[in-house]
Amino acid sequence: MDELKRAVEWHKQAVPNPTIESACVQIGCHYEEVAEMAQATGDNDLLIEAERVGVEYKSKNSHYLDVLYNLNNADKIKLLDALCDQIVTAAGVAHSLGFDLIGALGEVNDSNYSKFTDGKPVFDKNGKIDKPATYIKPNLKAFI
Repeated sequence: MDELKRAVEWHKQAVPNPTIESACVQIGCHYEEVAEMAQATGDNDLLIEAERVGVEYKSKNSHYLDVLYNLNNADKIKLLDALCDQIVTAAGVAHSLGFDLIGALGEVNDSNYSKFTDGKPVFDKNGKIDKPATYIKPNLKAFI
């Protein structure tokens, strides 16, 4: 199965009826991943800011909720374009560094599906999916 499609299906299973609040949490998780990239590349300024913004989004800060509630179609198109560009540039970074992105994404997808208990996610107080005892951390060594 196409790994990007599998990642999308995981989100549909995890949050079958998404809301602006769940989008806010997901954007926070996205910033959390930017912070991990910043940490891996030694960019401490970006790390600090991405962590801060990620926490704010995941806490469903009213400012960020208001922004999401008030997105007009032009802003939604810009956001979608940015998300697509992030996927494309992530593939470019992986390619440039010799990473097997498709294989790694499959490993991450397997790990994400291990977060489900009886086929369902368990959420923490901020709406992020918890890692139960069945969680298996992805092993990405074979993909670098």
